[in-house]
Amino acid sequence: MRKLLIPLFAILTMIACRKDNREPLFDLFYPNFQFTVQAGENPILPGSYTLTGVTTDIDTYLSDAGVDTAMIGEISALEATLTSINGRDYNFLQGISVRICPNTQEPCIPADEAFYLDDLQRFPEDDRIELIPGLRNVRRVLIKQQYRLEVVMFFAFSPQLNYESQLNMRFRAFK
Repeated sequence: MRKLLIPLFAILTMIACRKDNREPLFDLFYPNFQFTVQAGENPILPGSYTLTGVTTDIDTYLSDAGVDTAMIGEISALEATLTSINGRDYNFLQGISVRICPNTQEPCIPADEAFYLDDLQRFPEDDRIELIPGLRNVRRVLIKQQYRLEVVMFFAFSPQLNYESQLNMRFRAFK
């Protein structure tokens, strides 16, 4: 039995470690989203900072890459950074969820999450936070002309000062 398990494990490992065969087309950059986390925010409820009507510039990206939307099979979150413009650390945060959804009056839902970071109290205090990309395919949202951006912050305790914040995001389109 043991002789069969080792080859079976090796075969399963090789199958699981296949190379990613998606072909990257272009990157989409969305920099300099600025908002203010107000001093005295309620630590029980999450803070939500919303920007509506954010332009995707999809037509520019498509023309620069020489492709059309039919060629795009997936748009994935690649990287995002939240930076304190004041230079103050985000030690009051427990978690962050960056959500993008269609540009409507309806708020984004947790399933619209593109980037996140949980349990921030474990990390050293810093004025710059690198967020983790989610696994969601955001193609349906980013091939439109506009989208809704929501940054949801979960507080460990109430911030004592105002925090001028900037969010920079990057996505990658695949064939």
